[in-house]
Amino acid sequence: MPRQANEWTIEEAELNMLKLLEAARTNGPQRIVDPLNGFFIVSHTNPQPKPSFIKFLVEDGIDE
Repeated sequence: MPRQANEWTIEEAELNMLKLLEAARTNGPQRIVDPLNGFFIVSHTNPQPKPSFIKFLVEDGIDE
């Protein structure tokens, strides 16, 4: 497990890749510390666009 809630060593990241990805999805960006090359940030983005509230109001309206 990571030393901090969002920090992993290279070894921890390699051994726990699925946990690392899940942590990025649920807890936000995860930092992998590499003593030779600095650090890497693993983050998750959702490819589905969020619905537009304006579009909803214009196209669907509000039921009274």
